[in-house]
Amino acid sequence: MSILISFLGLLLYLAIIFVVAYAMRWLITGFLGWSIDPMVYKWAQIIVGLLCIIAIVTWLAGVLGLGDCLPHFWAYR
Repeated sequence: MSILISFLGLLLYLAIIFVVAYAMRWLITGFLGWSIDPMVYKWAQIIVGLLCIIAIVTWLAGVLGLGDCLPHFWAYR
């Protein structure tokens, strides 16, 4: 059950990353009316992708019990 809850937490982290990135894009292009340079947009997509990969790897390490500061789901501390 704790793996399911931690997976839902992972989905929440990923949703937060996407919502913040979309909100920043909307704020710049829609609200302020500025255009985003294609190179800046490309780097922003790379950063969002890396944040998602970091969240997934951190979750997997926590599920597998690797790392000192990560949550360990198989035993009580």
